[in-house]
Amino acid sequence: MTNNGINVALKGQLEEMFENRVSFSKLERLVYSHDVGVIPDSVKKTIATMPDAVVQPINADEVSALVKLAIKNKVPIVPRGAASSGFGGAVPVANGIVIDFARMANIISMDPENLTADVEPGVVWSELDGKLKRNGMTLRLYPSSAPTSTVAGWVAQGGSGIGSYEYGTFRENIVSVEMIDPQGNLKVMKGDDLDLVYSLEGITGIITKVTFNVKKDEEQIPILAAFDDEKKLQAALDDIRKAGTKVWSVSIQTPGYVELSQKAANDTTLPKGKYLAQIVYSQSNAEVASEVEDIVRRNKGEILPENVARHEWDNRFYTMRLKRLGPSLVASELIIPTDSLADFLKSVDKKFKGDFVFEGIMETPDRLIMMGFMLADERKTNYPLKFSSSLIVSDIAKKQGGRLTASGIFFTDESKELLGEDLFNKIVAFKKEFDPEHIMNPGKILPPSVEKDSPIKQLSIAMKGASKGKSVMSLAGKLMEGKDVEYKYDDKLPEEVGKDAFICAQCGACKTTCTVYDANPWESKSPRGKWYLLAEYLKGNIEFDEELATNLFLCATCKKCDIKCQTDLKIAHQFINLRTIMGGKDFENTGLGMIRQNVLNAGNFWGLPKEALEWKTADMKMADTGPIGYWPGCWSSAVTKNMPQNIVRILNSADIELVNLGEQEDICCGLYLALGGYTEDFVKGVERNINLINEKGIKTLIFSCPGCFATFTEQYAAVAEMLGLNWDVETKHVVVLLDELIKDGKLKLDKPLDKKVTYHDACHVSRWFDAYEYPRSIINAIPGAEFIEMEHNREEALCCGIVTSFDDIPTVAHCGQKRIGEATETGADYVVTNCAGCAAQLNLTSNMMEAPVKQKDITDILCDSMGIEVTYDPTEAIGQFMKQAIELLGTSCIRRK
Repeated sequence: MTNNGINVALKGQLEEMFENRVSFSKLERLVYSHDVGVIPDSVKKTIATMPDAVVQPINADEVSALVKLAIKNKVPIVPRGAASSGFGGAVPVANGIVIDFARMANIISMDPENLTADVEPGVVWSELDGKLKRNGMTLRLYPSSAPTSTVAGWVAQGGSGIGSYEYGTFRENIVSVEMIDPQGNLKVMKGDDLDLVYSLEGITGIITKVTFNVKKDEEQIPILAAFDDEKKLQAALDDIRKAGTKVWSVSIQTPGYVELSQKAANDTTLPKGKYLAQIVYSQSNAEVASEVEDIVRRNKGEILPENVARHEWDNRFYTMRLKRLGPSLVASELIIPTDSLADFLKSVDKKFKGDFVFEGIMETPDRLIMMGFMLADERKTNYPLKFSSSLIVSDIAKKQGGRLTASGIFFTDESKELLGEDLFNKIVAFKKEFDPEHIMNPGKILPPSVEKDSPIKQLSIAMKGASKGKSVMSLAGKLMEGKDVEYKYDDKLPEEVGKDAFICAQCGACKTTCTVYDANPWESKSPRGKWYLLAEYLKGNIEFDEELATNLFLCATCKKCDIKCQTDLKIAHQFINLRTIMGGKDFENTGLGMIRQNVLNAGNFWGLPKEALEWKTADMKMADTGPIGYWPGCWSSAVTKNMPQNIVRILNSADIELVNLGEQEDICCGLYLALGGYTEDFVKGVERNINLINEKGIKTLIFSCPGCFATFTEQYAAVAEMLGLNWDVETKHVVVLLDELIKDGKLKLDKPLDKKVTYHDACHVSRWFDAYEYPRSIINAIPGAEFIEMEHNREEALCCGIVTSFDDIPTVAHCGQKRIGEATETGADYVVTNCAGCAAQLNLTSNMMEAPVKQKDITDILCDSMGIEVTYDPTEAIGQFMKQAIELLGTSCIRRK
């Protein structure tokens, strides 16, 4: 195979074909040079993992055209789904072009009658299952990486997962696969032909559509059993198999795995020192529960309480949580006969003294897929030697009748054994006829002995040597030698941030839920991409320049990534902290730089004079001093004046007079100073606000702006302590207070609303503080209000995207349109908000889209029900101010100060 790289002519053709869906950026290419596994740097030197380009096709025709272009130019192409495997199937080994299927993620059809699903390659399992459930169906089986892995990725990697005990491998559930073959032609693979695409990592074709069987939705019920030793565990599994018990899924955990996972999660739910088996059955087979429990007890096992079983079932996707303790992992994935389980575990424990721990899932009643983990630290010199320990585990498995689950780039010399000689020869013949230059994902599956000019020859030799115990004397020894690395920790990039960069499991669960990635799905935009780039900076492989700073700065601060993180990183907070760090490295977001000047000069986001922020009217009763204060915030004071007006009138009706803090010259909480990394300015503003609030005698401070609420709640106590100031003030968002007053009978809701209502969770009061139920309780208390949830709600709610105005205006538009689209699908008359920023975004977007659903603040509909007149419609002001914001921030960028 000849690799000419990306010459000028080919670069131009790719740009013409894909426009903004092709990237040649060094940083972008870097985040597409790896998968979930950590390859030692010394090993990476034997292969060329850096792609020359990354493309994102949107249909099969583009994939076909790309394949033909790659053949003509003799440039390798590497298909990539979620890169959630550690075998290297999605990792380039000869540079070339990576095909990212992030934009081919449509569910083509779901057939409730024939129980099939027809999807594009980039569809993520958990998202698909959610849509299936809304149509009365669910997946037969899915991988433990379901929150991030893709359908085509599982086809290409092959394997089994949750539900395989009943339904077998994914291969047994596929109806057909459409792929673009190595000549650029569309092929439909069915029946025996599926063997020429399944588990072959794209070396025979690029998958563009998958049709597979699903099942009717029903509840899955877990039983969790604990055993004193591995023999009793194995005996129970054998008895379940012999009895033909109709269970859906069976998984196990060793005591070491349980201990590390619990420690990493700071959890004590599971018992210590026990081997656990989770047996899950479908509601339609509920009669098996007593049978399973009898088998467990007969084998001296203990049935754990139902709530413990449910807890563990709810955590089934957090398989890599223990990486937090590493901060790296050495992993091994093997298939073991069920009747060899006890001997295998004993042999591994004897060799590694408990350092290798396992969880397993039964692929069939006769065998288990065992996923082994050893804590390691890729920053240490001994990591390469620990990396080679997985080979020893593989040898132990083979002696017990086991084998690897896949070959990837590391174990190509075992492919004939894994695939069987007949299929292996069939694949070799196919490649010889259709892909003689090995353009399609070279270096995977096939060993160098049958792949022309294989790019993994040196790696293959090293792996052979290491597997034969020659790691000291052979080439493997040279590859496995570690070297000291000087990591770039300093006072501007503290070790805490750097440690998190290495703790990140690179699983991608954060990617599929990330607000900015959803709008512009490049890996560098995702949290895992940012962590990877930070780690590469710490290793000295890249510089901290404007491009890196731009990638790190882009964040909606919505915390959607936090709730999905397998290793429980505080991602949103760390990325906000990074902005201060970048400020220390002399980088500035120009948009936030302009907002800073507005805050410093005029005391508010907009740079407006005090009179433009006036919202109080003569009918309102407010106090000069007192125990309860109100912080309106500069957004609502300028743009959505109905919010503070409604709040004061509602509370007046309950005989509550708030201390008015909206009459001050400066009503900025400091959020935008913090977001910009202007720490000194932020601290000065906080000091001024604390002194003012203390002078007013306020003990409880009410907020209508979630951003202000979050800033005060999380930052002010720390600043007060640092400055030696008194801060004994309770912070409370207004939805909490309103809900309390309704439940206490202090607000009279007499007038029926007679409208359908859906609710948008504002990130900085919902995900940040778990305030999900208060606004829903308020809406449900309003007579005549028919409440309807959007598809994504509560912790899964979509972010409106307004915070990304400082980074990327198209992202703001994408987020608003998607959210209004969801609101429209509910058939609601109103989409209700409790945030001035969200209100402005959704109000403007619904009007621009001419959507039937209209934005209302939660206080608007509460006033309607109480017979209080809402005297201000913010729609016109929102249009004017949002236009001003777009003009102000449209050219915002990261630059050196």
